[in-house]
Amino acid sequence: MMKKVLLVVPLSTLNWGEKNAGGVDSVCQVIIKYLGDREKTNLYYRILAIDPFSCVSYSGDVLKLSPYVEVVLCPKNESIFGFKMPSLITNLFRVRRQVRDFQPDIVHVHEAQWLIAISKKIRRIATIHSYKKICRKSVSLINDIVYERIIPRVSDIFTDAYTCVGWDLSVALECDVQKPISLIGNPVDEAYFTPGEDSKCEEVRLVTCALISRRKRIDRAIELLSVLKKSGWKVSLTVIGPNVDPDYFSQLTQQLKSSGLLHDVIFTGALSQSEIIERYRESSVGVFYSEQETFGMAPLEMLAAGLPLLTTPVGVLGYLRHDFEKVGVKFVDGKDLSQQVQKLTSLLGFNDNQAAVYLRNKFSVSGICQEYESLY
Repeated sequence: MMKKVLLVVPLSTLNWGEKNAGGVDSVCQVIIKYLGDREKTNLYYRILAIDPFSCVSYSGDVLKLSPYVEVVLCPKNESIFGFKMPSLITNLFRVRRQVRDFQPDIVHVHEAQWLIAISKKIRRIATIHSYKKICRKSVSLINDIVYERIIPRVSDIFTDAYTCVGWDLSVALECDVQKPISLIGNPVDEAYFTPGEDSKCEEVRLVTCALISRRKRIDRAIELLSVLKKSGWKVSLTVIGPNVDPDYFSQLTQQLKSSGLLHDVIFTGALSQSEIIERYRESSVGVFYSEQETFGMAPLEMLAAGLPLLTTPVGVLGYLRHDFEKVGVKFVDGKDLSQQVQKLTSLLGFNDNQAAVYLRNKFSVSGICQEYESLY
């Protein structure tokens, strides 16, 4: 008999790649698209798609993606009976409603708190993309206590098994829980494996892609750009991603003014997937200076698109550093800018598809979904 899976995910659109609210949303789009396109399976999925932008209203209507996959849309923030409620409460209400209506054998969520109050008669799996202080921005003392102490403990009571997208998450989780933990990475969308033609432009075009926040350290990329310009390079930097920290963005603007680089850096804001891919095709080298990542999808997408990569050893790039070094990735250790310039120079003109082949083998969406389904 076909097992029924209720998969609860943050999902901003069913027009794949049109927009996203960050890495988890983007990853879930890749997974749901694959499940919907797959021809045959022994599992029947209902997706509860919780929109981070709250651009949809909850109707309970079931949308068919395929004979084996259906979707119910739900806003992250909504009012119930005319009262605005915390998103945690409304989301739990909608999850429980779907459990009642769909009667699943498995509930698999991409935020652990969505399992709270789910019966132990159902297999309950939580995929962890952030945990306590790991890749979580502090909001307030009370909020931090709730989301870093209370919710993880309560969620664990209602969880049978965990998956983690990164090694750091797995290590931290092992200190707190006694449940099985599987390390399962994120898939790289096949759409990125479309490298452009070698550019004949004399200018070196650097590109980075990240939320504009302190943790992503865009200022380090600007420092590198400044050194290159002072050394006589024809070079520019494109920064892809939304501004989520106005104070930090003001700091970056001041940095550009004081360095005389206002006309050498382009901030594109949030782009669709196709627009990001086009920017990558027009670029020479990908740079990524993030301080901490649970996985690190953006630099992998740069590699998939055929870009040489200069990066900090964060997320999966740090965990599998030896593998990535073998396929040509150069790593930033410390703040030695002269060393970074040397490594960047060695990447110019580097044209090898080893990294793309490695990513296809290691992080294909079919392989990742197979790992998830082995836990069902």
